[in-house]
Amino acid sequence: MVFIDNLGKEHSPAARLSLAERIAIMERYVGKRVVDAVIAGPKADISGIDDRLVIQTPLEASDVPYRHDRALLRGALEKAIQLPG
Repeated sequence: MVFIDNLGKEHSPAARLSLAERIAIMERYVGKRVVDAVIAGPKADISGIDDRLVIQTPLEASDVPYRHDRALLRGALEKAIQLPG
């Protein structure tokens, strides 16, 4: 599974959690490790995600910065799927 990080600021209690913490909580609810790769913007704090494939690249749409650009996201997804984890 590929986890795609938000580009905009969270407007929930999750805003206080790191990316690694959000993934850990999700997997705790699922009951096992399910995230193989993470796609995040270049400014995202990826500390604590050492044991997964991380694609950190620009993803913002030019017209709405908190939305993912479809072509950029597609490129990142292709990398995540093609690269060995």
